[in-house]
Formats: sequence, C-alpha cells, structure tokens
Amino acid sequence: MSSNENTLFSLLLFLSIISHNVHAEVKVNKADSDEVFKLPLRMPNVTTKEHDTYLMTPVKVDYDDAYIVGYIPQASASKVHHILIYGCTTPARDDVPYWDVGDMGGICHWNSEVNTILWAWALDAPKFDLPDKVGFHVGRNAKINYILLQVHYKYVLNETDSSGVDVMLITKSPPKLAGIYLFATGGTVIPPHMAVNADTTCKYNEELEITPFAYRTHTHGLGVRVSAWREREGTWTLLGSGDPRKPQMFYLMKGDPHPVRKDDILHARCEYVSHRDTTTRIGSTGNDEMCNFYMMFYMNATRFKLLDGCYIEKRFKVPDYARVPEDKAQTVTFEWDKSWNTTGILKNMGQIGGLSHTPDNKELVVFHRAGNVWDGSTFNGKNEIVNKDAILEEDVILFVDPKTGNVTRSLGSKHFILPHGVFVDHHGNLFVTDVGLHQVLKFEVNQTEPSLVLGTKFEPGNDETHFCKPSSVVVSGEDFIFVGDGYCNSRVVKFNMKGKFVAEFGKMSEKLGVPGGMNLVHDLTISHTDRIIFVADRENGQIHTMSYKGKFKSVFSIPGDVYAIDYIPEIRAIAAVNISSSDAPSKVSLVNADTGEISAVYPTDTNNSFTMPHALTYIKNIGIFLGEIAGDSPYPIWKLEEIKHDADKRRETPALLNVLGSNIPISFLVVIAVLAVIPIAYMGVVVVLRCSDRGSGDSFDRQGFQKLLRDYDSSDEEEDLVFKNSKVYR
Repeated sequence: MSSNENTLFSLLLFLSIISHNVHAEVKVNKADSDEVFKLPLRMPNVTTKEHDTYLMTPVKVDYDDAYIVGYIPQASASKVHHILIYGCTTPARDDVPYWDVGDMGGICHWNSEVNTILWAWALDAPKFDLPDKVGFHVGRNAKINYILLQVHYKYVLNETDSSGVDVMLITKSPPKLAGIYLFATGGTVIPPHMAVNADTTCKYNEELEITPFAYRTHTHGLGVRVSAWREREGTWTLLGSGDPRKPQMFYLMKGDPHPVRKDDILHARCEYVSHRDTTTRIGSTGNDEMCNFYMMFYMNATRFKLLDGCYIEKRFKVPDYARVPEDKAQTVTFEWDKSWNTTGILKNMGQIGGLSHTPDNKELVVFHRAGNVWDGSTFNGKNEIVNKDAILEEDVILFVDPKTGNVTRSLGSKHFILPHGVFVDHHGNLFVTDVGLHQVLKFEVNQTEPSLVLGTKFEPGNDETHFCKPSSVVVSGEDFIFVGDGYCNSRVVKFNMKGKFVAEFGKMSEKLGVPGGMNLVHDLTISHTDRIIFVADRENGQIHTMSYKGKFKSVFSIPGDVYAIDYIPEIRAIAAVNISSSDAPSKVSLVNADTGEISAVYPTDTNNSFTMPHALTYIKNIGIFLGEIAGDSPYPIWKLEEIKHDADKRRETPALLNVLGSNIPISFLVVIAVLAVIPIAYMGVVVVLRCSDRGSGDSFDRQGFQKLLRDYDSSDEEEDLVFKNSKVYR
C-alpha cells in the first residue's frame, strides 16, 4: 500500500469515528424493587487445549429493566488471566453453550444493536461495587438482552473449569445511571525505536454534569502508559493514569470526585515505546496499536443520555503540577541481545547453578557445575549425595564481562560437588550454596579459601547446624545472612554475620495463597531499602514477601514453577523466570514488588525462547542474564538487553493533518474530502429512516467504533473496537 493510500485510510477511519457517534436518549422505566439479587455468570465446565484461549458464554437478562450495581469475581489468577463482561442485544452465537472467540466467533452478533464492554477483572482483584445509588441499565428496554462472560485462560487447563462472575442487580432504577466515555486516537504513527505520545483533546459541550469514578486503559504491545485530565479555566486535574501492560481492568479513581461540566476541556494521552525495526500504526491486527482510555461515569438518571467520546487528535503540554510521576521516569524494556554469544563463555560450561554480579556491575558471576550433572541417581533416599568423591577439580566460579562475555577471572576449584546459588554482597564477598555438600560457603574478596562455612558437610538435616540441599543465599548489608533451605525443608534460615543461628521462617505447604507456606524454596532476592526478602516458592508458582524479622506479608502468583528471581530497584519490580512446561512456556515476568501485578513478559520475540532457565540476575543498565540447565555442555547463558526510554524526551505525534504533510497534491486532498462525505451522508439517511420507523420520542442507535477485523492475536483482548451499532453503557 502506498503512503498516499495509507494516509487516505487513516483519514477515513478518523472521520468515520467522528461522524458515527450520534446521541441517543435513554428512557428510564421505574421498577419496584431495590433488593439486590445475583445473576451468576459461569463457564460451563470448560477445558482448553492451547495456551491463551479466550472463551465466551452468554447469559440472558430476562427483565425489561435491571441495573447492575456490582460484580463479585468467582475466579483465581492461578487459572484465569482476565475476565471481560459485555452487554449485547444478540450474542454472536446461540447454537452452543460457549465458544472460542478466536476460532469460532466474536462477541456480539454482527447486527446486534448494542455491543458494549461493562466490566473487566484480572489478577485476583476484589469485588467491584459501583458508587451508592448508581447502576448500569440492562434488560430488554436497554437493548441489552444478554450479558456475556469472556474468560482468558492463559495456560492449558488440566481439569474442567467454571470460573466466572456474580453480577449484582436491582430492578428499581437508581437515582444515577452509569456510562462510559471513550477517548481514542486513529492517526498515530510510531517510528522504529522511538518513544511517541498520541494525544486527544475535546471540549465537553453537554449541559449535563457527569462524575467520573473509574477508568480502564488499553493499548497493544508498545503502550506503556495511558492518562486523562480535566482542564477547567486553565487548571489541570489528573483523572486517572494506568500502565496498559498491567491487567486491563477498571480501577477506581483516587481522591475526591472531579465532576466534568460544560466547557471543561478533556485530554487523554497514550505513551508508546517502540523496540521494533518497523513503523507501527493504529490498525486492525495485534501487531498494530490501539489508544483507548475508558472513563466510567454517572449522571442523573432522569436526564441520562449516551455521550460521544473524544477522538480529536491534538497535541498538548501537561503542566508540571499535573504530570503523572512516571512521566519523569525512564521506561525500561528488555530485548534479546543478538550480539551476545550465549555459548562462548566457556567451552566446557556445566549446568548453570546460579548467577549474580559484582557490586560495581562490571562483572557477571557464574556458578556452574562443570562435568557434574544432577539426575535421579545423584542422591539416595535420605537426600545424601551418592558419590562423595565427585569434587570438581576446576574453577566453577567465573567472573565474566557482561558486555563481551569474556572470562576475566575464576576461582573455586576442589571445593564443590553440586553448585547451586550465588550472591555477592556490597563489599564483593561471595556467598554460595552447594546442594551436594548441604552447605553455604563465604569467600571474601580475592580469597580462594572460604572464611565461613554454614551447615555440616554431607549431612542433610533440619536444625541450626544442618541444611538439606540449600538452594540460595542473600545478605542484608552488615546485618544478616538468609539461606533458602531449600529442597527438603521449605524454610528460610537467618544467621548473623558471624554464622550464629538467629531464627527460621516458613513451613511446608502445597496450598496456594498462604503467606510463608512454601513447597521448595528455590531462590531468594532482597530489597535493601525496604528490608524485604522475596522468596521463590518453586512448586507452588509463587513469590512470598518477608521482612527481615520473618513476617510474611504477601504472596504473588506467577505462571508456572518459579525457578529464579532478582529484584530491580529502579522500577520496583521482581524479574522472575519459570521453566517451560505444558502449562506455562518459559518466560521472564516483571512483577510489581508492591502489588504482584505482572507488568511485562519477555521475550516478546516469539522466534527466541528459553528451555530450562535455572538462574537469573539483573545488572543495572546492562540487562537480565539467565542460565540454562537443559541440554548438553556448553550450557548457554542468555542475555536480555536493557533499553531505557526517557519519557520527558518522548516524541509527540503530530495531529493527523500534519502527518499528511504539505507535499500532497491539492487534487488528492479534494478526493479525500469528497470520500469523507460519503459515510456522513449515509448516516444521515440511516438516521432519517430509523426515526421514521420508530416514531417520535424513541431514541435511535448510535454508531461508534466498528469492530476491527484482525488476525486473531491471543496476546491482545478481543474488545479492540468497543462500540458497534450501539446504544451503549446504561
């Protein structure tokens, strides 16, 4: 497609978005009960055969008028990635109890008068209550005859599932009705390897005051933040801001309400960071982009009407006092380092037990097993190493240049049998664990003999002087040593710096969501400023947060078995990796250290993947390194390069007409203008015909975003179009 044709497509899309939004008055019928009742939405004992499956099931709303006042999720993030709730006049299918959105059909039928998103859930979010005396209008009079449940199953289900939501309803009209105001852009162009803003601005011209109370953001793979503001008499107020890489659910707005009145100016901005080698545009596939900010609001029920969204692209500058804090931060992403030689570090590199780095970030520290391999014959039934003579003769602690992969120095010969975890403290002292020796050893800077040994050699146990296959170790500055113990004991053991036992924390548990209940402590990482230890609970697929005093605070669920973790203080995130399985492909997840939300997953390049990454470390301004234990020697070390993008230097995308440029012939612009009139004229005819059919006093349908026909991409949600022939958002 030529550049002129691309320009024509973008302009027609933009103009059609504007021209197809028609106001519709909503008739409010009083009912006789404000008693809350429950409409269960459940998947009918479904199974999945593939990762990233989106299933849909409809439930009929058998009322003339009903009003949604809340949602109670009945699902677990251990199975369900997210849930979306839609309202339709007619569902896409009525011949099956459920269907796959990607393979078998869409959401609402192509001629459904209403096709609207009503709610979203993810990551074990709690129940969602609308504000007091506020409800979404559904039922026959609202043209929402069906409420549809969409469940995104991230991984293959090993058993049937009936996840869903309880929709809480009343039949008496509340004093206020809820709606959704959509901000969207259609002409954004994102050049390769650039940071770009897409802005939209509109004046609110309605006489009716609305009160925003919740919001949801949506982009595709390049979006990093979406925000909206209200401007009144030159004063800006932030309405909401969210990271679209996090679960795309509705979040309640914080602080006092900020009503929107006539003559207020509304602004929204999508921020993108491109790591691609090609240009990206707003479009119809998962490889294209979207820019949406959904603003949930309420207004007086007796005067309720559907509102146009905001689609006018116009650049703006946010005053410093109204900026989102993250706007001034650097956005961090990671990409495969194609220049990194994964197997070139050492020709006889063994299984990678652990990875760390020196405090100056100039050396990657590799702890490998050389010629020893852990298999089913390594230990006996008492967890004792079978071959006590298999001491490794070579240096197995390597110091590596993280930019070139060259080994700069090494140590550790004749000290280890089965290396596992390694940690370097702020002085440069090495702490390592050996699961065959059942010990933890400390090597001071430039020393080849250990200065401290914890545990009893070759003796597994569970007391103050014995470990059983200790997996990991971290050190809290000058204070304490914490040992992850490990394969047999599922505990964290605390010592002072002289090696004296202080306490132990945690217990064996296969039950999910129990703070301190762990099934194989496989790795530890530490936040020195927060004085928190993060514990990788491998078999339960969880990360526990624990204070230095041993108080377990929270538990985060991660897809698959969590093998290795490292804390990234600059973005307050935990990098966590799992080993590939039938339930979860191997990925590095960036986990918010405060909330447990997964903000990003790597690699994004599907042509590259890990096999069995056993160890992980992050080196500031360089990247994430991962060590494998699968395959044969030399075992590879992978590198994800860190890419930083300064949001303050983000390029602002010109408005659509500026994108067209001045070198396009006037005759071509005339053709565009003529063609743009066609959808507007068509809509005029449709409106006249519908009004004549329905008679005076009835509302007519409002057109909005048409559904974007795209190659189905399971990494994105199906509502990329949001409105279709809709009398929406009751």
